[in-house]
Amino acid sequence: MTATEIKASEVQKLRQLTGAGLMDCKQALVDTNGDTEKAIRILREKGIAKSSKRSDRVAAEGLVEAWISADEKDGILFELNSETDFVARNPEFAALAKEYIGLIQKNASWTSVESLPIEKATELSGKVGEKISPRRFVRYTTQSGLVASYIHSGSKLGVLVQIDSNKTGAASEGLKNLGREVALQIAGANPSYVSSAEVPADVIEREKDIAKKQLADQKKPPEILEKIATGKLNVFYEANCLLDQPHVRDASGKTKIKQLVEETGKKDGASYTVARFVRFRVGAD
Repeated sequence: MTATEIKASEVQKLRQLTGAGLMDCKQALVDTNGDTEKAIRILREKGIAKSSKRSDRVAAEGLVEAWISADEKDGILFELNSETDFVARNPEFAALAKEYIGLIQKNASWTSVESLPIEKATELSGKVGEKISPRRFVRYTTQSGLVASYIHSGSKLGVLVQIDSNKTGAASEGLKNLGREVALQIAGANPSYVSSAEVPADVIEREKDIAKKQLADQKKPPEILEKIATGKLNVFYEANCLLDQPHVRDASGKTKIKQLVEETGKKDGASYTVARFVRFRVGAD
């Protein structure tokens, strides 16, 4: 692929993903024969990219809906897709999403949308004149602690998070508030992992390698480069690991989510652990 074959739309997409300049984005695409993922890495190695998120997108409209049980120990996050936002705002579409969630509630053995009866979506598709399909769902249950959710205004973004406790029984008000705060954090900061311990070894090596290449022209000794790369890795953790992220409600940026979890546990005389989370955004992986 030559420079003349790089489309302006591809350059603009890369710019939106990385925050890099137009000419830098175009050159990166030329150098990688139009491979967006490789272009992102090149821009990051040069220190001019602001994003490391995957560029994979799914062209879809629809909504995300959540359900939490009365005792807050069971929860579902569900996405229903349509072709247009106009249909997604149809009351019948929202009602269908709730109906599907009701079916999932009653069928604990269901683990994917392949289990859902497609006839219900097909029926509404015939009425509105466009394809409607359930895309994905996740269900979390816990014996202690709680499951919390967050649906952003407009129902295009939703979060489900499970926080375990070493104490059984009903969730305290402190734990309920923690669940809300952590769900909001996930929605706003979009972490990829719960903690740095979950980051795969190859990802860590990739990030350190990128950091070293950014410093290559400084001609520092290898041991110094390693130390600086490790420091930059901590910045990666803050951006991508939930517990290492600064709390979005703390303007000073000093309070990390792990501190919020620990402090809430101490106040309640318990130990809380963020076990897992999922974040659905309509039109994205």
